[in-house]
Amino acid sequence: MSTLAPHTGKRYQHSWLLFALLATVVTVSCGPGDYQQPVKQFQDASDVVIAATRTFLDHENTVEENAVIDRQVFEQKPLDPAAINAADIISPEEIKLRTDALDALAKYTANLGLLASGKAAAEVGQDTKTLSKSLEKLADDAKNVPGAQGTIFDNQKFSGIAGAAAGAIGAVAQLIIDRKARRELEHAVVANDPAVQNLLQLIADDATLAYERQKATLSATGFQMYNIYKEELQKPDRDPVLLLLMADRIKNFRTQQSVLPAADPAPAILAMKKAHSALVSSIESDKTPHGLSQLVEAVHDLATAAGPLGDAVQELVKAST
Repeated sequence: MSTLAPHTGKRYQHSWLLFALLATVVTVSCGPGDYQQPVKQFQDASDVVIAATRTFLDHENTVEENAVIDRQVFEQKPLDPAAINAADIISPEEIKLRTDALDALAKYTANLGLLASGKAAAEVGQDTKTLSKSLEKLADDAKNVPGAQGTIFDNQKFSGIAGAAAGAIGAVAQLIIDRKARRELEHAVVANDPAVQNLLQLIADDATLAYERQKATLSATGFQMYNIYKEELQKPDRDPVLLLLMADRIKNFRTQQSVLPAADPAPAILAMKKAHSALVSSIESDKTPHGLSQLVEAVHDLATAAGPLGDAVQELVKAST
């Protein structure tokens, strides 16, 4: 199971002073150097979001397995390892597809920012081409990925959308490599962007599916715990040890239930999408101060979302052990 280093995202919090300073700078002037700090912030925040998403999706199976164990124990049945393993609803391969794709998209966004900041086109072009090839492979892998028995993901849909994004990024990469005129390259970035946006949206939607499933499974387990406690309490020969045990389990359930909303990766992934869109809009508007100001604001929102998400996922995993 993947782990996320504790407190990874705390450095992104309380950044209003930096944001205000950057916003003031871009309203005065707008040159290549103005893109360096937002691009760096985007990369750092995206790393946190991707790691948290990976851990959250891994944890989905833990919640499902724990629910099966609890159910068998509550019903006083022997624990069946096969039944526990069969409860998994996301395979490691499905998780890897989505987090690797998210990583490639984040790097593509950063590459566009590097171009805007004056980075050498040849180096950025080759790296962007590599990202396109990586997405193309992910799209091919998704056609035959071994999904979990009760998978909640549509891997064929992912394959199609990832393939389209790979083609779009590949087209931009080739123009960079060919050193096409700036206007032609900017037009290609904007024209091909819907395919990139669609893949970001799909990954966010899949994260929402995992969140809603985790929420439902956790709620059902909590309901069962309350009922067992209530039934035991009504018995004339009630077992105080069992009551204490169930009380502890209910406390644990309530902790998970309270942390879960903040551990949903979808809002942070959508913040990545918003920051990417702001960068493309800035490029389209010929890097005006207003466009760069919107990019700085979007990256700030992403950084603000990344820190609490990383912390919440760690708390959720800890509460489940």
